[in-house]
Amino acid sequence: MRWYGILLSALAIAPAHSIYVDEAFNIDFHQALLGTPHTTFFHKPDSSSNAALLYSLSDKAVLGALNPRDGSLVWRQAIAGQPRENATDAYLIAGEDDGKITTAFEKTVTTWDASDGRLVWTHGIKGRSRAIGLQAVPVLGSSTDGAVQDVILLTQPQKEGGGYVVSRLGGDGSGERWRHSDFGAKLDAVVSIATSPKHVYHVTKSSGIISGQKTQVVVLDMTTGKQIKEYTVSLDAESVSFDGELVAGSSSAAPFMITSDKPYKTLKLNVLGNTKVATVTLEDKTEDVLSVKVHYARGPKALPHFLAHVQTATRHWAEVYHINTASGEATRAYSLPATQEASAFSASTNGEKVFFTRVTSTEVIVYSSESHGHLGRWTRTQLGVGYASSSEPVSATAEVASRDVANIAVRVAVAAPEGSWYMIRNGDTQWSRTEMLAYADMAAWSDDLAADSLVQELQEEISVDPATAYVNRVYRHATELRHLPAYLMQLPQKMFGSSNDEVTARQNLIGTKSLILKTKQNKLFSVSGVTGKLQWHTDLSPVLPAESTVRSLATQEGRITMYNSEGSVIVVNATTGQLIENKSGSTPVNRLVELPGSPASTILKVDEDGTPQFASDLAPSVPDEGNTVMTIDKSGAVSGWTVGTTISKTWTFSPPNAKIVDITARPAHDPIASIGRVLGDRSVLYKYFTPNLALLTAVSSTTLTIYLIDAVTGTILHTSSHPGLLPTSPISTIISENWFAYTFTSTNPTTHAITPQLIISELYESSLPNDRGALSSQTNYSSFGPDATTKPHVISAAFVLTEPIANLTVTQTAQGITNRQLLAYLPHSHAIASIPRHILDARRPIDRDPTTAEIEEGLFRYDPSLPLNPQQFLSHSREVMGINSIMTAPTLLESTSMVFAFGHDVFGTQVAPSQTFDVLGRGFKKVQLVGTVVALYFGVLGVRPLVRRKVVERGWM
Repeated sequence: MRWYGILLSALAIAPAHSIYVDEAFNIDFHQALLGTPHTTFFHKPDSSSNAALLYSLSDKAVLGALNPRDGSLVWRQAIAGQPRENATDAYLIAGEDDGKITTAFEKTVTTWDASDGRLVWTHGIKGRSRAIGLQAVPVLGSSTDGAVQDVILLTQPQKEGGGYVVSRLGGDGSGERWRHSDFGAKLDAVVSIATSPKHVYHVTKSSGIISGQKTQVVVLDMTTGKQIKEYTVSLDAESVSFDGELVAGSSSAAPFMITSDKPYKTLKLNVLGNTKVATVTLEDKTEDVLSVKVHYARGPKALPHFLAHVQTATRHWAEVYHINTASGEATRAYSLPATQEASAFSASTNGEKVFFTRVTSTEVIVYSSESHGHLGRWTRTQLGVGYASSSEPVSATAEVASRDVANIAVRVAVAAPEGSWYMIRNGDTQWSRTEMLAYADMAAWSDDLAADSLVQELQEEISVDPATAYVNRVYRHATELRHLPAYLMQLPQKMFGSSNDEVTARQNLIGTKSLILKTKQNKLFSVSGVTGKLQWHTDLSPVLPAESTVRSLATQEGRITMYNSEGSVIVVNATTGQLIENKSGSTPVNRLVELPGSPASTILKVDEDGTPQFASDLAPSVPDEGNTVMTIDKSGAVSGWTVGTTISKTWTFSPPNAKIVDITARPAHDPIASIGRVLGDRSVLYKYFTPNLALLTAVSSTTLTIYLIDAVTGTILHTSSHPGLLPTSPISTIISENWFAYTFTSTNPTTHAITPQLIISELYESSLPNDRGALSSQTNYSSFGPDATTKPHVISAAFVLTEPIANLTVTQTAQGITNRQLLAYLPHSHAIASIPRHILDARRPIDRDPTTAEIEEGLFRYDPSLPLNPQQFLSHSREVMGINSIMTAPTLLESTSMVFAFGHDVFGTQVAPSQTFDVLGRGFKKVQLVGTVVALYFGVLGVRPLVRRKVVERGWM
């Protein structure tokens, strides 16, 4: 046995490292996102802390705590396990001095440690009910150490006939202390709860002729939950509180209800506990009011003051009101001036004091709720990349610190319409977070093809006469001499020093790729593929037709082309994000296929029935011959189409008692470096190759079936069926080179054990080495030939995983020489794993040790259990959440492949499956190399006379 065979087998068994430890967190980037803020506030994590954190619960049910200084994420929790879409019915409240925050979503109430996000306790809602309200029990006095704060929960039944339930939950996790049920309200009623130090208010507004759209208030004792009284008030308008709740000012000394109706000339107000309804008239500024939002201070000690933010088509202003809790009346204290700039307001407290903060695109102003004079006013600084300096603020959350009237400081977290969330401290922008990237649903690689001035000048010289070209070249060389002194001065640093700009050096090695991301809100972003920094963003909403969605996103020659569902096309500059073309279309499209053609790519539009047709409303082109397209119709059958000058259906396949749910073809870039596999005895096992392979995923109620077919003829080459499929499990497939893999989760019908599995199959022309099979003597090959139906020799292996994986993809390099790796996302661990291809080798010996020849080949004993070692995680210790897609692309280095993942978080890195054999490592000593060359040079000069004298003396002998 040769020594290098033993070494190869040892390397195969050892864990593979795609990224070295010293490169972790240097060559990768990660944006840990929360999503658009839904509930946001500043809060001290514990009573002994002097600094507050910024807490936010997004509309994707992701809770996080941010450091207000730099916007870094302190901790984060997905309260539903995974990010959810449109989770606007999630609730977040904070305790006053107990160091905890509580969330409620669907059927779970959870309390978290405010400092580190650790789970403290959880409460499951019994029966068919879900949480629709959560409030904290106010605490008037300062709590002692170890004291906990209870919460009030409101649940709604999921079907008619059930009862709304108001319950008090112990802050120590002990469960319900009391509960109150209401079976009178219907499911379409608007129900809210509010708390004061002594009472709980259960407010119900029903609609209908009998109820007269009146609002019913039930007052409960805070300690026992017993009903104290019940009354009805005439509030039949819509709520105008900022958070959309019917009740405003909850968890304060005077919670109230406030409503209004178009044209928003008056507000109706009722202080809970008082049957009187007060009417407040807004100022008449001779314009129709479009909206009114009420901002109020929270806290049992805060004064009962609120601000009404009034918006018209051209102006924004605000009116501040004081509530008399004894009479139930509200009086206008003062008005803030109207401005043409859009404004965002925020209410905050400091003890009994209430402050209102106004944010516009140019300034920040702080007012006291008691007087109209501003306490502080700051001009905003110019915003940088990612902030969108001209954007108008959508919402704001402020924290005001005041020692006295002369010393006021404020920091405001502002949400912008393009998705940025940034912090302003006394007018200076501190940081920004592009939370809109959490909604990315489509992405494409783009090469940053910036115009090269030298190439442009050379092209100009070619197009002119020789004399003019010669003069231009002499002038260009003379101009370049001006940079010679600076170049000579930098030469010692380049030779002996180390480059401080590692990003630029790496970018020059791997290329300058960018990622183009399209979000569900029709925002377009460009992100650097090396650093992950935002380069530009564009809003497609003004040019995208109403109710239209982007079906395809493609990049080519510095242009981004988007094909939309109603047939229109939008073209954007990939370098700047500026709109180039917006062309309307007449042919709707459900899916779009791009095929090679002349003079440009041919576009096929596929309708909902799975029928492709030429995009006649776009630029005409002739497709290349031999193109094949597969489509899925509504019934779950797949059809193959031959595309030439016409489109014709060539075959149809419908699996029995199942539906085709997905089609997987080989990646567009999948080069083949070797047509065979060299075995340990130096024989060759030839791989089975054809560009027409495709995988069909068929699913029934409990069975998964994978079909390997020839896309040209529809011939089934291999079938694999797996019973016991878990319907909710992710199914992901990948095909590359001469192998394919897929993953799913099954259940044992006897033990009900859940088993995630990964299946890999390798395709060979024959089971015998040095045998080309039935096609060995053929000089030409045709998919319609008699020998084309010869099935490949398939070797499969199954692996049991420790947890489910999804979003399978494979690394890509320029020439395909580097070993491939299988990449996957782990939803439970929130990690991206790389599985080396040799570990998944289907030829690993089963129930025996490998022979000498197999060890020579690098095979080792098969083990059905495939542990996902944390050393294989590309994300390392980072928590990458909610990944929906993983993309790979080749670089300028054959050893390196770029990886980008998106969905909720954004993550990017570079991997080297066969190690960086074409890159000098960090341990390379440039000074030592230069010193060695210089020493050799002077050594040669010193030895030359001796050698010459010796040669002369030898000639005289």
